[in-house]
Amino acid sequence: MKVARTRVFDRNFKKLARKNYPVGLVRKCVDAILDRDSETLVKMHDHSLKGKWKGYRAFHPARLEKGRKEYDNWVVVYQIRKKELILVLVDTGDHGTYK
Repeated sequence: MKVARTRVFDRNFKKLARKNYPVGLVRKCVDAILDRDSETLVKMHDHSLKGKWKGYRAFHPARLEKGRKEYDNWVVVYQIRKKELILVLVDTGDHGTYK
């Protein structure tokens, strides 16, 4: 499966990296999605979204590591386009990202 990123995701990802968020965890989460690692998906609270975001999913990267409560509100929004087998990283930030 190919992984793509939107410009919005790249911009917000860089902002979070400058704020010292543990952005390396996103790679671990993406790997879990690609590998369909159900144990890790549960840990990172991978879930579908509702309303205008129907068809998208979100996960919480900081939940992979203990002691990261300060980043617990951090989410990554993504979509899997099955026809093309592409995982698209749409946006990242706090819960206000998709409300």
